[in-house]
Amino acid sequence: MKHDLLARYPLLSLRHLEAAVRLESFDKAAAELKVTPSAVSQQIKRLEASLGQNLFERSANRVMPNERGKELGQILSEAFERIDSGLRRAMSETGKPSVKIRLFQTLANRLLVPRLGKFTRQFPEIAVEFETGFESFDFGRTDLDLALSADVPSGRNLRSELVLVPRLCAVCAPDLAERLKTFDDLTRFPMIASRNRMHDWSRWLEAAGQPKMDQRPLLVFSNSTLVYETALSGAGVAIAQLELVLGDLESGRLVKPFPQTIESDTPLYLFEPDIGSRRPAVRRFRKWLLDEIADLTRRTDAHIQATMR
Repeated sequence: MKHDLLARYPLLSLRHLEAAVRLESFDKAAAELKVTPSAVSQQIKRLEASLGQNLFERSANRVMPNERGKELGQILSEAFERIDSGLRRAMSETGKPSVKIRLFQTLANRLLVPRLGKFTRQFPEIAVEFETGFESFDFGRTDLDLALSADVPSGRNLRSELVLVPRLCAVCAPDLAERLKTFDDLTRFPMIASRNRMHDWSRWLEAAGQPKMDQRPLLVFSNSTLVYETALSGAGVAIAQLELVLGDLESGRLVKPFPQTIESDTPLYLFEPDIGSRRPAVRRFRKWLLDEIADLTRRTDAHIQATMR
């Protein structure tokens, strides 16, 4: 049979080995597995005896995995992550069809939330859960289905697809724009930026042929959502991801005082765990999301062409 070899080695021993290698400690592995260090040691010794080779280097003070142990532990970690992820998804299929996506707060506020009505009208049976944050995460240790991010998640066995390269431009309220006739005028007003995107101003000014202009933003916020709200209030000029303020530009709530537009150096990818076929709810949400982003890209291209005239 295909898995005859697995039958010779207890799953419990393999689980103890994986934890001991990953944590590089029998004590830490015991705490995670809620057993005694002696139990971990016995399971690993039993496995070593079955394999006919040592997997750890033992000294008076500590026990460390050798190269053979590290290699096997890494393989087991990947396998257990895939099993855990598969079980989470199998459990979620027993209830209402659902999808869980992680993304930055600003993407949730400005990209997805305004469009969710379209999705819920089309697929009222699918529950959608959002998780926001900048912290790194691992698909193998969460119940996430998708992630829209510029940062690669931790872990292995990922699928990724480039979905959007945002364009950057300067934006401000219409009243303020009337006083911005030249780049010199720009120095008289507060420059707004997100702490997470501090370099956008310098890149845009350099592309606009103004590399020596004072590039220090005077109003710095923790996220781009606050940046855009501050620009809407008329308090200053912000560098924006054009796709995220397109609705405000189309409505006239914001304007581009200068036509220069550049590509962001932080493209967005759609990530998902590579565990075989996707659940129907995830497939439908994924296709809907990609269609919405494609439509947004077309509208953005049209806006850029219209404002270049």
